[in-house]
Amino acid sequence: MNTKTKRIIGISAWSLLAAILVVGIIFICGYEKPIAENVSEDGLLLNDDLIAIRENDGKITIKNEKTGKITAENIKLDWGIPSPNDSLGVFSTDGKRGYYNSYTGEIVVEAQYRRAWVFSEGLAAVQKNGNIGFINRKGEVVIPFVYPYHGNPLHEFIFKNGHCIVADTNGKCGIINTKGEWIIQPRYDNIEAYEEYIIASSAGIRKQLTYNEEIINAFVVDHISVLSYTESERYENKDGEIVYLDKKVPTGLFSYRVGGRCGLMDANCKRLTDPLYESIIAVNKNMYRATLLDSYSEVILNAKGEIMQ
Repeated sequence: MNTKTKRIIGISAWSLLAAILVVGIIFICGYEKPIAENVSEDGLLLNDDLIAIRENDGKITIKNEKTGKITAENIKLDWGIPSPNDSLGVFSTDGKRGYYNSYTGEIVVEAQYRRAWVFSEGLAAVQKNGNIGFINRKGEVVIPFVYPYHGNPLHEFIFKNGHCIVADTNGKCGIINTKGEWIIQPRYDNIEAYEEYIIASSAGIRKQLTYNEEIINAFVVDHISVLSYTESERYENKDGEIVYLDKKVPTGLFSYRVGGRCGLMDANCKRLTDPLYESIIAVNKNMYRATLLDSYSEVILNAKGEIMQ
């Protein structure tokens, strides 16, 4: 073996050894991945001294670079953005949720809840054993776990203007104050709350009410559509050819929509039917195809809203 060959083999051997040593050092000392950009930029940490290190399994360690202290480990902050007026955000670990302080990075309320919402007006909704309750910033239960979780449209159990929409054990919606007292009794299928009034739905009818349940408008609709049908009109063009053009003919009736359901209404705002249908289509001025809520069955209505037998 000549000198040149020996030199190449020696360099290769030393390179391989150096690579093994580097890997070994990394393995022994550990390797911290860069700060997760989405954690830093999405407002999950509100202190420049805090960094969030994402591990290979997606879990996060929060560290105070100034003090060197690890404030939280093995948690996820993927969606726990604090509300604008509060410093506590939601974190999760092992399928449970709790709260951390976005300024200190420390755990304030240990992970113990199935679901958790952001703090608003000093309270946060949490779910435990299937029901919703409300805690304060110390983790103390302020409003007991007595409200069932029904999902949409009750996905935001958040206080606004001292009000929060919840449901009773029968699935009926009402509104409570920050003491857990009913200010709107649970007797509605759905409620939309605004600062000055609510819109409450029951039996397919929507009403605009005050917070004393006084009626502002007894009938609120989502949308009104003019019902028309298409008719072909025959005429002769300048070349003497017979052509047909489609034109829309208004029926004088309207389809109104309430809570995803349709009904028939005349030009005097008189409801000819309750909102019992998925859609209504005009065939002509005296015949209307009304699709039932199963999305495929149909009935035929006349211009008075009566079902044709």
